[in-house]
Amino acid sequence: MSLNNQIIINPNIYRLVDTHIHLSAPEFISIQSELINYLKMTQTLVFSVSETLKTSIETLKISSLMPKFIIPFVGIHPKFTVNCNLDQFDTFFNKNLNLINGIGEIGLDKTYIQRGINFTSQIKVFEHMLKLAEKSNKPISIHSRNATQDTIQILSSYNIKKIIFHWFSGTASELLQVQNYGYLTSFGPALVYSKSIQKLALSSNPEFTVVETDGPVRFSACFEGKMAEPSFIPSIIQTLSNIWNISPNNIISQMFNNLKNYINV
Repeated sequence: MSLNNQIIINPNIYRLVDTHIHLSAPEFISIQSELINYLKMTQTLVFSVSETLKTSIETLKISSLMPKFIIPFVGIHPKFTVNCNLDQFDTFFNKNLNLINGIGEIGLDKTYIQRGINFTSQIKVFEHMLKLAEKSNKPISIHSRNATQDTIQILSSYNIKKIIFHWFSGTASELLQVQNYGYLTSFGPALVYSKSIQKLALSSNPEFTVVETDGPVRFSACFEGKMAEPSFIPSIIQTLSNIWNISPNNIISQMFNNLKNYINV
């Protein structure tokens, strides 16, 4: 990875991609070396997202171990927006600007209101992260559970084009709305066994679709509660292949083509 954040999506280097994984999570520490070897052997590109200042710092450390395959995203997740120190985050962000490739996981989540994480705090931090993205021209990875319309409305006030709605969980009409804006949407391991998500994916435009694991989240059904890792990606792609009646290789090629407009090349 060069210091000007230029990531070349080269099919001769990368074979698979996981657009959303939390490599800074404690669950990955014990298997870090095995995971890095897996990325190299399978030529899998991953976007490692963060949730706090602490995990953002850790994400940069991890990405330095294998910069060709681990793309660092830093940010404040909506569940950590209460009493977070934005000044400290800004200092970190500006100091490491040339090492940061994206901002995420950021966004809104109305389910957290019941946990005492008020929506006002979420909006304040989300807008702060969007200002950083707009100023630095960094792509963003968005969490928008139960808040798709609120998220879209706020985004309309910013000049940000490089956006992924991670683990999209809105309605089919919202999916169309998001993709009509030119934003990417991603599907994860739940697609493999969830009929409702499969139905949603049927409406998704391949030109605006990517995949992810959201590891270390654990998934039920066919994954037997196992922690999500990049090795789950082929199953997700195969499921999309069955849904769209498009070959897995063509889906992979399309996804990398989609990401050329998302990551600076």
